Amino acid sequence: MLALPAAAQKMDRGLSLSTMPSFTQKGKWMTGGTASWTIHNNDNYSALIAEGITSTGYSVKVSPAFCYMLKDNLGVGVRVGYSRSNMKLDEMKVGFGDLSMDISDLHTLRHNYQIQGIMRNYIPIGQSKKIALYNEIQLGYNLGTTKMAIGLDDEYDGTFSDSRKIELNFCPGITAFANDHWAVDVNVNMLGLGLSQMEQSHNQVSGGSMSYTHMSFQVNVLAIGFGLYYYL
Repeated sequence: MLALPAAAQKMDRGLSLSTMPSFTQKGKWMTGGTASWTIHNNDNYSALIAEGITSTGYSVKVSPAFCYMLKDNLGVGVRVGYSRSNMKLDEMKVGFGDLSMDISDLHTLRHNYQIQGIMRNYIPIGQSKKIALYNEIQLGYNLGTTKMAIGLDDEYDGTFSDSRKIELNFCPGITAFANDHWAVDVNVNMLGLGLSQMEQSHNQVSGGSMSYTHMSFQVNVLAIGFGLYYYL
């Protein structure tokens, strides 16, 4: 008598989107964003090859976002951003063995504007409706300007830069509801692709340009982002 093999059984690992609980419901809106502000003040500070650093500066960044849930656990939307940083370096000495260089009266001011189309896919942890993993895909355009001036003897040497960048980012993270509407996000920019172009004007006399592409795949614990969002 021949033994017939048993029919193969389908293994369910619980990853099917159709069987997952609804973390966010179709038709819901999400609004919120991230914000950061830092200041620094160095007085005769030393680091690696630089010493005698005396500088002041600050940076500020805001990034509001809006998202509409096309279906359960999947939303699309828009994220906009603005950042500004200002740094004034009074003096610093850079040394390489017997070689050294003094830098003083350096002033930089940067502005950056950003707009992104985003898509968010939520994966609830277990059967929980309060905490979930998610991945945010970002396709964006950045426009930035930088002004830099440095004192040379009794004159100033200045450079103005205009930059543009198209980028695609994959930002996984985890989100949890604090109550029925407010949720806190933690995310990291793990994978990024970009095309950048920069044009410079030096003392309004000479100019130059640079273009480059980049790809990054890393987890930087110093670049973890935090956000606060409202679901309605």
